[in-house]
Amino acid sequence: MPVRRPIHAIALTRDGAALVARLAREFPGAKALAPQRFAAEVPGVEGFAEPVRAVIGRLWPEAGGFLLVMAAGIAVRSIAGLLDDKARDPAVVVLDPRGAFAIPLLSGHLGGANALAREVAAKLGAVAVITTATDAVGAPAAEVWARDHDLGVADPAGVVRVNAAWANGEPVGLYVHPELGCPELGAELDPHLAWRGSDPARAQGFTGALIAVSHRLATPENAALVLWPRCLHLGVGCRRAAEPERVADGVRAALAAAGLAEGAVADVASVDAKADEPALHALAAMLGVAFRVFPSAELGEVDVPSPSARVSRAVGTASVSEAAALVASGGGELLLPKQKDAVWTLAVALGKQAGGRLPRDAEERT
Repeated sequence: MPVRRPIHAIALTRDGAALVARLAREFPGAKALAPQRFAAEVPGVEGFAEPVRAVIGRLWPEAGGFLLVMAAGIAVRSIAGLLDDKARDPAVVVLDPRGAFAIPLLSGHLGGANALAREVAAKLGAVAVITTATDAVGAPAAEVWARDHDLGVADPAGVVRVNAAWANGEPVGLYVHPELGCPELGAELDPHLAWRGSDPARAQGFTGALIAVSHRLATPENAALVLWPRCLHLGVGCRRAAEPERVADGVRAALAAAGLAEGAVADVASVDAKADEPALHALAAMLGVAFRVFPSAELGEVDVPSPSARVSRAVGTASVSEAAALVASGGGELLLPKQKDAVWTLAVALGKQAGGRLPRDAEERT
């Protein structure tokens, strides 16, 4: 997957300045930078006077990637104090001033540095020097596969265990919870898997590095890596001006009691009358998902197990939580019927397409 923009191409020498100018032309939107005395000689190159470490530090927070035309040692020392997390750090690729080699230095997989290095190599006629272990043996990278299928990672340490197994030629298995209804998930990984299936007993007996894709808290005890599909749609209602912490704590406790993973939540949904409810916005923000609302007339057409005449009089539909969960799920299955306390109600539906992203119309209603 190509690295996200913007890209900054930074050089330290005269030859390097010419190369970053070319890179900026090859990558629309990229910015070329070099020391002022060299930048003045090359059109399209922005000059800088401060140390390169300061330049990179200034650009780092918003950068998608860096093409650093300099010695690898200088690049390493320049970025060392900026590193945060492999899921957030930008891609960093180092090149020699002649553009003969492109070496991914940081965020090879999730940040896209490996792909960026290959793209640079193709444009310059260079050699991409890829050093990540899984790429070296032609194996997939667990974090990239998870990202491409919108699967949340429960514990990053599990990614290391699975990738190490692939790199060392050890068996890797994939278990997909049967409730998800997607038995073909991971079929493209079959050449690299010793087993793939939805049988809990087979999964529990697997002796290699097991990847478990599940929306449930209870997963095979031997799972090396647990991945959460974004498939749980929360229908939530609450009293006007309800305390956000009480709603969030209650909803989280109800999910845990039902054995459902917060990491598998796709969105929070409610009736349009609650579009401005702070507690529901806060809940969605806490879970890191979209907050969606639906017209009361649309929710009123949904057949639910727990309709309420009182709710109908208040907001124009006999169900908020159950109906909103089902509508948000695209006609999925109600996993958790209405739960409630004095200030909130919750229902959970399982979406039809586990591991998928929000449909376009859902994003537009966010």
